Amino acid sequence: MGNRRISAATVAAVLLAASAWPALHFYSGRVRRWRRGAGATRHAGRLGVRVFGRGNPVLVLLPGIAASESYFGAAYDRLGEVATVVVIDPLGFGSSMDAGVSNDSFALGEHIAAITGALHALDLDLDERPLHVAGHSMGASLAIQWAAASEGDIRSVVAFDAPLFLTRAETDERVRHMGWFEALLSTGPLAHAVCAWMCRHRSAASLIAVALNPTMPAPIARDGVKHTWFSYIQSFEALVAADTWTGAVAELSGRGVPLLLVDGETDPVPVPGRARTLAGEFACVSASTHRGGHGLPLSSPGWCSDLLYRQISGG
Repeated sequence: MGNRRISAATVAAVLLAASAWPALHFYSGRVRRWRRGAGATRHAGRLGVRVFGRGNPVLVLLPGIAASESYFGAAYDRLGEVATVVVIDPLGFGSSMDAGVSNDSFALGEHIAAITGALHALDLDLDERPLHVAGHSMGASLAIQWAAASEGDIRSVVAFDAPLFLTRAETDERVRHMGWFEALLSTGPLAHAVCAWMCRHRSAASLIAVALNPTMPAPIARDGVKHTWFSYIQSFEALVAADTWTGAVAELSGRGVPLLLVDGETDPVPVPGRARTLAGEFACVSASTHRGGHGLPLSSPGWCSDLLYRQISGG
């Protein structure tokens, strides 16, 4: 009898979840606003890229950790009117997951070198064209540091929801603010075990990711499992947990490169006041907020696209 009660309760919970998922998915603003973006994904150098547009400036877009180029959907297609847009899967993620790199190849220098190599492989005449770069979350940190290391003609950097942490304690605190589930799966033995299972059962993991994220476009949720433990944890340590960005911000400011830090008003990840502090310290840094949490390029794609359009057009 007890077993039958447990089984009935389990079935009821499953049926309730199954009935709620379509409604949550259908009414999700992120789902309704997203469509797959222009251009086909292909490999350039060690990375998966998607290229579209014919404008003279080159715009590089970098998604965050455990994300892929699909994060920047059709709302960003209009940027192709004013730029040649290159959306890049960072090393070890998305279509760059199986790029033939070893387990210890996800340090900051490897990420930067891979982006530079991919752009050169595309033969875009970068020596003759202005460059703009934007990124989200981990991709925002990577955008800042790649731009600072680049010898190209960098005209602007836009960082959405950038995790600009100074200490590991600060990192842990901000991750905890995202919620107990995110904190539990960010680092540690359980996160390692979950990631290991995901690597062994990636098809099943992609279905589970979709089921657990009803308010997320399904292709984006599926792409969220396209990484390994090594690419995830080493990239997290190099680009999220480590203070590798302060020198890059100073370098960009010294070169007169505008850096715009854009945070969601309810985003729990950025340190409160950090963007404003940096804007007060460096003349070329500006800070802005927009309604939303830690996912502005997906939750407010039209607004983010318009912002980038103005940056590139000089208006």
